[in-house]
Amino acid sequence: MLTFLCAVFVVVIILLLARLRKPNPSTKRCAFVIVLGDLGRSPRMCNHATQFSKHRFDVKLIGYAESELSRHITSNQNIEICPLKPFLQIEGLPAVAVYAFKILWQFGTLLVRLCQLPKPDVICVQNPPSIPAMFTALVIAKVRGARLIIDWHNYGYSMLALKHGAKHWIVQLCQRYEFFLGQLANINLCVSETFAQNLSVHMIKASVLYDKPTNQFHVLTNEEKHQILIKMFTKYKYTQFQGESEQSSRFIHEDKQNNIVFAPDRPAIVVSSTSWSEDEKFELLFDALKRYGSHEKTKLPSIVCIVTGKGPLKEQFVDKLERERAQYPHVEFCFPWLDADDYPRLLGCADIGISLHQSSSGFDLPMKVVDMFAVGVPVCAVHYDCIGELVKRDQNGVIFEDADDLCERLESLLHGFPDNCPKLNSLKTNLIATLPNENWSREWDSVLQPLLNL
Repeated sequence: MLTFLCAVFVVVIILLLARLRKPNPSTKRCAFVIVLGDLGRSPRMCNHATQFSKHRFDVKLIGYAESELSRHITSNQNIEICPLKPFLQIEGLPAVAVYAFKILWQFGTLLVRLCQLPKPDVICVQNPPSIPAMFTALVIAKVRGARLIIDWHNYGYSMLALKHGAKHWIVQLCQRYEFFLGQLANINLCVSETFAQNLSVHMIKASVLYDKPTNQFHVLTNEEKHQILIKMFTKYKYTQFQGESEQSSRFIHEDKQNNIVFAPDRPAIVVSSTSWSEDEKFELLFDALKRYGSHEKTKLPSIVCIVTGKGPLKEQFVDKLERERAQYPHVEFCFPWLDADDYPRLLGCADIGISLHQSSSGFDLPMKVVDMFAVGVPVCAVHYDCIGELVKRDQNGVIFEDADDLCERLESLLHGFPDNCPKLNSLKTNLIATLPNENWSREWDSVLQPLLNL
């Protein structure tokens, strides 16, 4: 009887493997692009999906459908959104048990979804999150005969270390897990040269695929700025943008000859795009803005500070800011979460961008800065080891060390705003001059296309 059951089991496994490895009936090649997170907050992986589709792949974009996706994804007939079922929170159990159940749920739902889809030729998975995405993608790649690409955005273990400490056994286990599975991938990509050098120490050969802007991000015309600034009040209801009529904003209006005119006494717009996670130092921005204007320098504008994004720490910082609002006499805040197509437009209205990203590993580069550069907005970025690969001092932005330094940089750049701020104008001019050379499609084709032999 036992022999018979074993034989049946073996036959079932063989039939299952045969089905999973059955050639795709479509003449198109198939690519899985996997994010074990919110697809709407994973722009780099969405960009991968778009680029695979340009090379005539049938693309399955797999992840959690929590935020609205750009129309460049939703209207693309070669890209199918394959949502995963989110984990339901369990009350009354220890945190370790909940974490274990969550991993099992994610492994099971992702494995089933990847088995349901047609046979892939390529699987591209984002790391982090590392567990269980890397392992699940590797298993499916081996079983179904696909090539595995791991796109390293950061180290998962370094992000865990922010919460548990570098010597915690979970962090140590995750570190070994990541490096071992990375060695088994067919192709490894990463976001900086410093990152590639560190991966090589762990026997992982990675190619650097820098984040570059897509066509969705461009320098706005005055008309485009006018439309989105009005929309910030009429649709999103942020009173910081309210003008004297529904056809004007606090920053721009139309004159009697229907010319778009910037208000001479308008506030400066400062934008920080954030995921509200532990590796971003929000205190630096808020402390700097408390000091802003305290030296009573003349010709400094007031500021409307826009902090976009979603994340685990957002609520506590917004609540704290509400309690301390009187400590910001020259600054107004708003915290929007915008439609995917409105975000680049609002970004293009900014006078200065702020990057608070301080990498947990020290090796990744913030994509938000790439987006800001693409719309012609200079950036103030907090210093860490490899940020110089992206932000060039006094060429396309400035790098600051602490809150006092950031405050001084903002005051220096905005002195004489809006008509007489030569430092800020010089950075904008330098940025716009380099824009023709910055393109995601060109970068992807030069790095990944040869590796895939397309």
